[in-house]
Amino acid sequence: MNILLNAEKQGGLCQTGGWLPTKMARRRYQKGSIRKRGKRNPVLEVQWWVDCILPDGAIGRARESRILGRVCEMTLRQARKAAEEILRPTNEGKALPYSTLSLEAFVEQFFVPLAFPILKPSTRKRYQSTLNLHILPAFGGKRLCDISTVEVQRFILQKFNNGLGWETCNHLRNLLSKIFACAKKWGHFGGGSPASGVELPEKRPAREKRVLMPKQVALLLSHLQEPVRTMVMLAVLTGLRVGEILGLRWQDLDLERGELRVEQAVYRGSLGTPKTKGSKRTLPLPLQGLQRGRSSSFRRAKELPSAIPICYCGKSNRRLARLVFRG
Repeated sequence: MNILLNAEKQGGLCQTGGWLPTKMARRRYQKGSIRKRGKRNPVLEVQWWVDCILPDGAIGRARESRILGRVCEMTLRQARKAAEEILRPTNEGKALPYSTLSLEAFVEQFFVPLAFPILKPSTRKRYQSTLNLHILPAFGGKRLCDISTVEVQRFILQKFNNGLGWETCNHLRNLLSKIFACAKKWGHFGGGSPASGVELPEKRPAREKRVLMPKQVALLLSHLQEPVRTMVMLAVLTGLRVGEILGLRWQDLDLERGELRVEQAVYRGSLGTPKTKGSKRTLPLPLQGLQRGRSSSFRRAKELPSAIPICYCGKSNRRLARLVFRG
């Protein structure tokens, strides 16, 4: 009877006289390769291998390099010590794989095709405009791993000093944060978002909003025609957004209970859900105000099919409505 050794019981030996051809994990301790670069003002450079995230999401290896100093200012021993400090995170396993994709390539190949379809049309339009006007010109050519918090902070402050409002600068920061969060979720970025540590200047008080008095509202309504007149009347009495007013149908009104349901909205001719989850709501319908306003649309409410919009606007009326609501 053969008695197996402990090594064989653990799977070390496969048969008498042979070992299993197992692969041992290679220890990734690196000293780096130090070389001299340049002729007129030569410098010492260290090169080493790092893990990187390839465009397809797989982990690969790439050569990284960094300048240590000028040859006339440091000895080879000093250069090796400096290289050891640079390689310490890699040798201790603390260095995360970095992405080889540029921000522009990630936005075009992944962010727009995968993130945009689940956004509202208004959000997609704003994101695309912000990317084209601000973010891609500043960071499009940089790799995701090369964009630092300091660069983003400087970028935001520069935009603020150039006259952009606080809300716009906050939107720039939030969009950058969303891009890096998606890159990390989809396996194309391994570090923390450089936008997470960015701070904004103190928010300046907004300009005082102009409020129309009852006499001014009556004067405005006297100069408007349908359906813009009904739209303005609804906005004054309910506080609805212009897109929510355009999305109202007769079936959304309950004249007996005096209620109005907001279930959809219109944005640039496209019908969709309201701006936020809380925007779907039921409001008291100010019937007395509408009757005093003598809105012809509500006087013929019972004569029209329920699916017809309350305030149907052609192109000319939509332009007039935008001018009235923006003041």
